Amino acid sequence: MSMMDMSMTFHTSITDPLYSSAWKPSSAGAYAGAITFLILLAFTYRFLIAWKIILEHRWATRDGARSVLIVAAGKADSLSDSEDGNSRRMRMKDRSGKPWRWSVDLPRGGMQAVISGVGYLLMLAVMSFNVGYFFAVLAGIFLGEVVFGRWIRGIEH
Repeated sequence: MSMMDMSMTFHTSITDPLYSSAWKPSSAGAYAGAITFLILLAFTYRFLIAWKIILEHRWATRDGARSVLIVAAGKADSLSDSEDGNSRRMRMKDRSGKPWRWSVDLPRGGMQAVISGVGYLLMLAVMSFNVGYFFAVLAGIFLGEVVFGRWIRGIEH
């Protein structure tokens, strides 16, 4: 299909290809299958976003538990430790940034790549200007938000 063959306005054709010429519905049933796929893909997109936010929260909680204490003898206006009779002062060390960790940063990058890839696939489906594809993406995002939205909102606030 060339650019001249593509409609630049919304239309209702059931034979628009989805992603490649190999996936071109030729019947109403095949079109319904493409619509179902897009609903599930958009639903998965919302799930992945919720999952990433949950993981980010876990990583931040775990990172907070890894605070560094500096123990020194002398005066300080911080926590004190006098278990053995010696007065030692402790203070939390401020970090200028979070350290790079294989166990956090590689999964974070992989998750973002997958989320972006799924988002671009949804965008390409919508850019076909097929009304059915457009509403299928919206329906999947709606359903995903209904199911997973409370997880996202519960952690953000």
